[in-house]
Amino acid sequence: MRLLVLLGCVFTLGWILSWMYYDASTEMASANPVDSTLLPQAAIDASQLTSRESVGETLNRPGKDKQGLRPASVFDITLEHLRSGEFEAVMAQYPAIQGQLSASDAIEHRKIIIDHAESLIEAGQAVTAYALLDLYLKYEYRDVFALLLMADIYRDADNEMEAIEVLFQAKSYAHSAEDIEQTVKAIRSTEQNYSAQLSARKDYLAQLNLYKRLTELEPEYALHFIGLAEAYLALGNAVDARKALELAQHDAAVAEKANDIIRRMENNAQADGNFAAAVSLQALGNQFLVDAWLNNSQAAVLLLDTGASLSIISRRLLEALRIPYQSADRSAWFSTAGGRIRAPVVTLDSLALDEVVVENIEVGVIDEFDNQEFDGLLGMNFLRHFEFFIDQNENRLKLSPH
Repeated sequence: MRLLVLLGCVFTLGWILSWMYYDASTEMASANPVDSTLLPQAAIDASQLTSRESVGETLNRPGKDKQGLRPASVFDITLEHLRSGEFEAVMAQYPAIQGQLSASDAIEHRKIIIDHAESLIEAGQAVTAYALLDLYLKYEYRDVFALLLMADIYRDADNEMEAIEVLFQAKSYAHSAEDIEQTVKAIRSTEQNYSAQLSARKDYLAQLNLYKRLTELEPEYALHFIGLAEAYLALGNAVDARKALELAQHDAAVAEKANDIIRRMENNAQADGNFAAAVSLQALGNQFLVDAWLNNSQAAVLLLDTGASLSIISRRLLEALRIPYQSADRSAWFSTAGGRIRAPVVTLDSLALDEVVVENIEVGVIDEFDNQEFDGLLGMNFLRHFEFFIDQNENRLKLSPH
């Protein structure tokens, strides 16, 4: 009798332990669910996997090292998702997959994504390729080839300035001689083609902004300063053109070209010494102030600024002119002493310097000048209407209409 009771206790205890082990295993599995979209069910031998096994577990299963088990299934499912346009699903699993693959397989996995983006571009689906590359570059922002593809997309969309920014980003990450050569070649081609387009359109202000940015991105490349000087000259600004050329003169490779342009400027100044108007300037340090007249009714003192693309006046002047600006249809970014700000842009009926007048001219409106010795800036959107020369000896701004 005692034996029967003992056997019954052992059976009951074994049943309880088995039940507890099963319950714990179930709980652990449910705490680590698997994304079913990642598992290539058709490609993995179902007899070797449980329903809760992840791709990472598959690659690291005992007896199957990373080289022993070729992750063809992972590649297949990645390509399948790419072809279906499920880019977010692919990139959501990207870090985990890359962490589980061998070095060579990780490269192959990245190549599948990049090759697909390139095939989309070749098929004329640039917008779709952009969506994929934008997600990919959040993880692989140093991938030079991916950045070159992104630059191609911007260039094909006629957004050359953004293409140039991306190309310089690629250049900063390029290490091999081949990558460096490829990125530099793309930069030179893009900047030259874009500059030629702007010259053909006579959009010299955009050309000036191009070379200003290029000299910031690559100040060691002296030819950018030659381009900057020529853009200033196209806008009639000989003063800043000479400053750019003086920087280029220090590079032996372009010094002769810089000197040729300076001689040409001096010859032109002698031949075209007679300007239609000469406006008095007041020196302020190494800058100049000029008296202006707004809408033929409001006097203003403006700082001559050939580096400003848009003229700017203070809010106080706009209020004196009774021009509403709070609900202006347009705004723009401006660099101020306090940093970059977005400010409203309004159109004046006229802006005049003595008898020299530009009608229907846009101006930015900010309060940066309320405590200054001047009321705003006279920028290139006024000066570009003229051939002009700043005579620093006589303190005069000499102007002739184009």
